[in-house]
Amino acid sequence: MKEQEEKKQLAALSKQLRKRKYFSIMLALFTLGVNIFAWFAFSANVGLTLDATVASWSVKFKDDNDVVVRNVVVEVTKMKPGMTDFSSTVSVENDSDVEADFDYEVTSLSILGNVVNLTSQANVFQYLSTYYPFAITFSTDKNSMTANDTLHFTVHVTWPFENSSSYYGQNNVYQYDDTFTYYTRSGNTYTPTTIANSVAYQNSINSLYLQKDDADSYFGMRCNDYETTSGSACLVLTMKLLVSQASDD
Repeated sequence: MKEQEEKKQLAALSKQLRKRKYFSIMLALFTLGVNIFAWFAFSANVGLTLDATVASWSVKFKDDNDVVVRNVVVEVTKMKPGMTDFSSTVSVENDSDVEADFDYEVTSLSILGNVVNLTSQANVFQYLSTYYPFAITFSTDKNSMTANDTLHFTVHVTWPFENSSSYYGQNNVYQYDDTFTYYTRSGNTYTPTTIANSVAYQNSINSLYLQKDDADSYFGMRCNDYETTSGSACLVLTMKLLVSQASDD
């Protein structure tokens, strides 16, 4: 009898342990499933779309002093770190009998709804490379056209991933995050510093830097959240493309 009772107790204990093991496995799978779903939910909402007036553009001159201007709005949405480099091109055709010069001007820049007015293209490149882990650059295959010639103006969007040696300054587009490590800079050396709260962050914002990985995480989520709530693009550039009759000099 005693032996039978011990067998019953062992069987009950074994059954109980199997239930616990099954519950633990199911809990682990559920947790993993939530994490996987959260990642793919984020991944499904990132990517890249560049919406610009990108088409062939025929230019004609009416008189010697004519300057033809085309306004272009570049809207970049659904950006993510490590995305495939993107480019989009405007073809400019000199549909006239005289030589023409080409130039472009960035008139405004908006990131997460914050507008920055800039005075030159050099400022755009410097501003983006100093504060943001992504970059927009421009290129053209020539700066002038002969009669009935064509040039190509291209907008490039890049967001390289996992380059932790880079650091980005803080400005009013950023918000305090206590999960990030902030740095101060002395020459080319970046030193971790303790920022206790958002007030201390705001007081020191102009001297603080984020490492590349944290800047990637921050803007990857902020761009997605901003577009979801506002319905507007994360990054908007307004540009002028200018074609003028070449001087005789």
